[in-house]
Amino acid sequence: MQQGMLSSLLLSLFLALGAPQVAATSMTPERVELWRQSDHMQAKVAELLQYVMEDKTDILSFSLERLAFPQQEVARYLLLQKLEQQELILTPKMAIFVEQQKAMVPTYQVIEMGDGYEFTTPAFNYPAIASRLLKRWHQDQSVLEFVMQAERQQLDLQQWLSGSNYQKQAREQLLLRELDSLSPEAVRYLGQQLTDKVVVSWLPSPQVMVRLAQVSEDPAVYKLLWLMKASFYSEEEIRRLGSVADPFAIEQLMAAAHNPSLSELAITQLVGIKPMTLAVEEFLIAKMGSKDDAPFVARQLLEQGYSTWLTELASSDKRVKRNQILSVLSQ
Repeated sequence: MQQGMLSSLLLSLFLALGAPQVAATSMTPERVELWRQSDHMQAKVAELLQYVMEDKTDILSFSLERLAFPQQEVARYLLLQKLEQQELILTPKMAIFVEQQKAMVPTYQVIEMGDGYEFTTPAFNYPAIASRLLKRWHQDQSVLEFVMQAERQQLDLQQWLSGSNYQKQAREQLLLRELDSLSPEAVRYLGQQLTDKVVVSWLPSPQVMVRLAQVSEDPAVYKLLWLMKASFYSEEEIRRLGSVADPFAIEQLMAAAHNPSLSELAITQLVGIKPMTLAVEEFLIAKMGSKDDAPFVARQLLEQGYSTWLTELASSDKRVKRNQILSVLSQ
């Protein structure tokens, strides 16, 4: 890959410094559109596209250079446009070809005139399309590298998520997009880099932690998440778990309630899950054994229609704070 990028750079320099300059020629917008819609040019581009599919870049370049102007520029533009629209994955050889197109200077210009101003734009702006294609290619290479290293269990998560702010943000977004495409073994490998440490000195951002917990469904990863400072992402995860409401989600909501900053939200979600399981009942009874927690839990239960149960608890269960519950019931 490094050799390919070096070749790309050398070709770019050659084209930028050594290629002969062609004088710009104006073309009307109507003429530009006629060329773009030309059946002859569409047929020619279909032929060129076949060389792309076969990765025959030498024949492709030769075929383009044989075309007279302006057909040559129209063909370059339409071909790159096809590559972009079809989202074709570039091979290393095709990436070098696209790099060549980016370095070329379009010959034909459209003159735009307005009230007191005049400016020109390329009639067939294939360098702009080439630039977008290369940007996407570099992104694809980053994704491939991430997936391969994770699957081979060679990705050091802490090191990979280090660097400049831009690099960290870009890699976090890549991880968030691609994590669920990894195998369960690769996801488990990433999670174990956090959970297997006796002393946790580093954790990813809350957004990454939430996504890793969701995809792995590893209680150990969730445990670390609930130990972190409350954030928008952890709160959203609690709401999501409340909507899922399966046994695993309920278990995690009870675990999240041990974080003082997340406790009220987790309890609210738990109380809203119906029918209430015995495990949740016991958990809420234990919470109502705390003078600090009893009023909030009782209010949530009352709002969800559990007044009869609260009355029974206050009168017969010595584990709960009777006075706090009765105070809520009397309001």
